[in-house]
Amino acid sequence: MKKLANHLKLIFIFVGWTVFYFWFISLIMNYFWHFNILEKRYWLIISKFWSAGGVIDQLSEYMFLLMLVLIIPGWFFGFKKARQLSYVRIIFFPVFWYHDYVSRKYANQPARIVLKNMGGSKVKNQTPQQMMEEMISSRMPKEKKKKDLNSNKIRSNFEQKNRKFHEKMESGDN
Repeated sequence: MKKLANHLKLIFIFVGWTVFYFWFISLIMNYFWHFNILEKRYWLIISKFWSAGGVIDQLSEYMFLLMLVLIIPGWFFGFKKARQLSYVRIIFFPVFWYHDYVSRKYANQPARIVLKNMGGSKVKNQTPQQMMEEMISSRMPKEKKKKDLNSNKIRSNFEQKNRKFHEKMESGDN
């Protein structure tokens, strides 16, 4: 099952990269040289030019020839890199981008603390005696929780059994 998943992933990468790469290359070639690599008539024009003894003498012609030569190696290089990409990051790119955007947006702002329900509407009418008692009770130490004595019993039982085991092993009795 894992082999099938790997093969399907490889096919998906192959098809996706091929479509994207040739779309991108055709855009570049069409923009700079008005040449569509997917149409036969453009290749026939190059063939006629070369058969008629055409000479490459300008920088743009050298760049065109270099671009044609690097199409196949560029595809292999890109395919190798595409296999190493994390597809979860690609598929969920908008989610990751938005999270980074929000993080950057609020990272530059100073920290704020918003206090809600902080009185104001209800005023407690306390006598000075009540206020004093409340202040004293808030400052008094709280009652501590009693330790679980059961854990001490378990620990001591374990130590006794461990000690008996070691004594038995040292004496040589099996």
